[in-house]
Amino acid sequence: MSEPLDEAVAKMTAAIENELVVRDFLENFRAREVEQLVPFLDADVVYQPSTCGSVRGRAEVLRLCQAILEAFELFEIIPNRVVASGSVVLLDQTLRVRFPGEDERALMSFACFEVHDFQITSWRQLQG
Repeated sequence: MSEPLDEAVAKMTAAIENELVVRDFLENFRAREVEQLVPFLDADVVYQPSTCGSVRGRAEVLRLCQAILEAFELFEIIPNRVVASGSVVLLDQTLRVRFPGEDERALMSFACFEVHDFQITSWRQLQG
């Protein structure tokens, strides 16, 4: 009788762990610590920003993250709502951005992460 309960607890625990991986990744991004993002990204990670083409591989995603941080004086992802189910972590979020010399802007955003073995394997981002 405890097997279904054990299985449910294991699934819930995995979902929470995956959510924490994404939250820690975003916290390091917010801190502008690109080198600290390495352990969170799978070697073959795929990042798709909005409707643009995909960026593949850890090195390329890290280069893009660095370019984003260099382009913006402020770039902060603030999770508003987070839902985790299995390997998928969904975020309703606000992006706070500011180009040098300009006013801060807030953009509504949605992200979908897939996490396997404590690493992000896929990251899709939409902003409006």
